[in-house]
Amino acid sequence: MESINCLKKIINFEEHPVITSRNNEKLKYLRKLRNKPFRDSENVFSIEGTKLFSEAFHSQIIFRQIFITEKWFDSQNESIQDSIALLNANGISIVVVMDEIFNSISTMQQSEGIICIADKIEFEPSDFMKYVLLDDVQDPFNVGTIIRTADAAGIDCVITSRKTADIYNEKVLRGSMGSVFHIPVLQVDSLTEYAKDLKNKKVKIIGTSLEGEDLWQRQPIEPPFGIVMGNESQGMSHEMAQLCDVLLKIPILGNAESLNVSTAAGIILYDILRENVLN
Repeated sequence: MESINCLKKIINFEEHPVITSRNNEKLKYLRKLRNKPFRDSENVFSIEGTKLFSEAFHSQIIFRQIFITEKWFDSQNESIQDSIALLNANGISIVVVMDEIFNSISTMQQSEGIICIADKIEFEPSDFMKYVLLDDVQDPFNVGTIIRTADAAGIDCVITSRKTADIYNEKVLRGSMGSVFHIPVLQVDSLTEYAKDLKNKKVKIIGTSLEGEDLWQRQPIEPPFGIVMGNESQGMSHEMAQLCDVLLKIPILGNAESLNVSTAAGIILYDILRENVLN
């Protein structure tokens, strides 16, 4: 328990007692952050789990408050403990919550013991070479997985429509495995208008359609480009399809009618990536 004793010296428990009630006002506030309108009004979001905390700590995320259990802190390696100590030394409030109470603020089936409140991420608008555009992709895990794949594939930016799942949704954050902290993700009021602006900047817009060109027989695609992934059931909107310079389809060799949108995104991104890397 030496590490906990060290933490107690850092926090000064006389001034910051352990939270033992589910009705604590700080915990009520944290629960409200599960609601998108409240996140938007406060301009903050919550980060849960050791992996996401570590990814956020090594990015440009601005932390506001950190909720932990003693059990979690005691089980962490020196690097994580030092990260917590450094944040506390820089004025970030560390709130210790009883293990029995922590599950009431967790969005996980079994909480790990750390939740952070942080400012929403702000990216300066910029011109990129490789985009992914999400046209009303509504499943949070699909959105998170596509962001993670785009990050791995070297995509510069992800643009989402208003009806696409919020990137600050806990399922999107977990699905991305921290990639939301590495790659700019911008939500825009009109994805079609954004695509029009990209076309005016000579960015080729690439969509997916059953009427499209076979992925294996397509023409070479060079940056700058934007790859559009559509809604899980409806695909791209008609307006977006009309804007596309290229339509691609992934060959289906078995009896499945289609592929999951995040799987399809991975196939297309890496097919184009392989071509650009090899050439």
